[in-house]
Amino acid sequence: MSNDTFSFNIKHAGKVLPITLSNDATALDLKTQVEELTQVPRSRQKFMVKGGLSDDSIANLQTIIKPGSTVMLLGTPDANLLSKPAEKHRFVEDLSPDQQVQQFNSTPLGLQNMGNTCYLNATLQALFRADELKDLILQYDPSKVTNSDANDEIHYKIVLELKRTFETLKKRSFKSVLPIMLLNTLRKCYPQFAERDPQGGFYKQQDAEELFTQLFHTLTVVFGDKFANQFQINFRATIKDTANEDDVTVREDESDMKLQCHISGTTNFMKNGLIESLNEKIEKRSDITGLNSTYAVQKQITKLPKYLTVQYVRFFWKRSSGKKSKILRKVVFPFQLDVADLLTPEYANEKIKVREELREVEKAKNEKEREAKKRKVEQTDVVMTPKEEYETKKALEESEREYWLNEFKKRFPSNLAAGENPSSVYDLIGVITHQGANSESGHYQAFIRDESDENKWYKFNDDKVSPIEKEKIEALAGGGESDSALILLYKGFGL
Repeated sequence: MSNDTFSFNIKHAGKVLPITLSNDATALDLKTQVEELTQVPRSRQKFMVKGGLSDDSIANLQTIIKPGSTVMLLGTPDANLLSKPAEKHRFVEDLSPDQQVQQFNSTPLGLQNMGNTCYLNATLQALFRADELKDLILQYDPSKVTNSDANDEIHYKIVLELKRTFETLKKRSFKSVLPIMLLNTLRKCYPQFAERDPQGGFYKQQDAEELFTQLFHTLTVVFGDKFANQFQINFRATIKDTANEDDVTVREDESDMKLQCHISGTTNFMKNGLIESLNEKIEKRSDITGLNSTYAVQKQITKLPKYLTVQYVRFFWKRSSGKKSKILRKVVFPFQLDVADLLTPEYANEKIKVREELREVEKAKNEKEREAKKRKVEQTDVVMTPKEEYETKKALEESEREYWLNEFKKRFPSNLAAGENPSSVYDLIGVITHQGANSESGHYQAFIRDESDENKWYKFNDDKVSPIEKEKIEALAGGGESDSALILLYKGFGL
């Protein structure tokens, strides 16, 4: 690059465009070049830099825009500027009434109940919220599958139907989604989901946790480590004979796709239930003494995944009723979960160090958000349509989100394994709940956090989707037959 010029990038409408200006260029020179590239008129251009470059006479742009950086540009092309469209445009007036409803509506789509299929709908909404998993499924290309095992063919069909369902959820072209083909394929692969009531002949209600487990199996078959790395937890298991201190076995090959929260008569908090599940006693025959003995089993985590699934063990087999009954006890869960005390000591030290660095970034982020709320939004003379206002708002949110994700990423360790959480902290992004007294009746719902606003949540009651206050999520801890947390989905802090 010549010493008389400097270069940077402009990001607009998802495209990154290179810009080169002379050192003595003004804001007007920049806007003229940007207009030629984007067809956004100078009067509509809004640059996400200090002052917004509203004054065309501003010079010394290098002091405002760092060479090599990328600057977000807001603004829509002038409708009077003609260009050959890359594809056929669809205008709001040309859309069906259902499509128009969703065009400017940020509310996510729901899934229609096909007869006791709320367990499926709630599970799909939770999986759709895991971005890496969602992208993995959306990018699935059946033409590139080289699998030769006929027994696995049905799993690939399930993923293909998952992809079609996720594509419809993402496009939001209609009021709701009917995943009938996915349901039929699931029932072929896993016959328990095709069970019918012998009296009425209707399909039975099923356990969402069982579906969650089976779908995880399918995804592991199809995607292997690409999926497993995002969810798998590794453990070190120490097994000691309580009657013989010399009888100790240490295993490093334990793993699972979820943590379990055991619920006893004294369990009030999720963390207590997690600790209880990782510290158990079992009866088995000693290889040393040849006698039956009580062994203490302690599991400590040696690898944390990007997504942490926690299952509340609420259902137990009740012999008198012949059904899986539900533990109604209230067990409080946190919005932010720190599992440092569940790790091996050496692994905990690594994660705690990163955790403190990420806390500093979070503190700066919160301070900036507080300052932004105090300031009034900068006024502009440009009159925008509702669509332009919506796109501008989304562009600002995306820009802010990308900035902080990059700030967090700078603190991640260089030796981070694929799909590993950089710290010991997780943020809650989804809850699957159950209403009722047993797993074969009642109703499942999903409560999902908004992708860009951690204080905004949505309640998914099949095809009925409604915003819900964050404070009401706390009421899902249980304590009766109303909505009680069954599966909680956490995402690594700063990811």
